This record gives sequence, C-alpha cells and structure tokens, in this order.
Amino acid sequence: MKNNKYGMPPPSSRAEFEHNISLSFEDALRKLSSKQLDPFFVQRTLPQLKSIEFFPNGRINFNSVDESLRLQANMQHWMELMPPPELIKKEDSEKE
Repeated sequence: MKNNKYGMPPPSSRAEFEHNISLSFEDALRKLSSKQLDPFFVQRTLPQLKSIEFFPNGRINFNSVDESLRLQANMQHWMELMPPPELIKKEDSEKE
C-alpha cells in the first residue's frame, strides 16, 4: 500500500483487499465474543459480512462485497498504519 498524504489509499492488490476484509472478520469475531455490540455493527457490518460469497478456491467474490464494507475494511487497515497520537500534557496545554 502506498503512502498518501491526502488520505486513505486504496489497496494495490487483491491480496491486500482480502487482508483488509479479513481484518473486518476478525474485528467482528472479537466483538461477538466479547458481547460489545454497537447498533451500527449489528445493523450494517454484520449483515454485510454474512453476505460475502467465496469461490470454491477460498477467494472472496468481489461482487458480493458492499461498498460501505469495503470502505470500512480499508479504513481499519489504514488506521493500523497510522502512528499513535501524541498525548498533550496538562502543562503543555496551559502554556499555549
């Protein structure tokens, strides 16, 4: 994936795209096992993950991936690549 100073870059290969979708699957399994179900996840993400179709060789059928799921998966991967935020100390904020 190329670094882009203007925002989230799209995946550059099929393998990257499938990796991003797998991140969404892992996140869904984590939320379901910990019972942390937010309304957006239940109404939007979970049905989209259930509707993904696979080819006999195990690859994802791209036509079955919804646009919002694609964006969410790409954003999840992009956020993992971002550096951690710098915490502002109380003394620093009072000086400004």
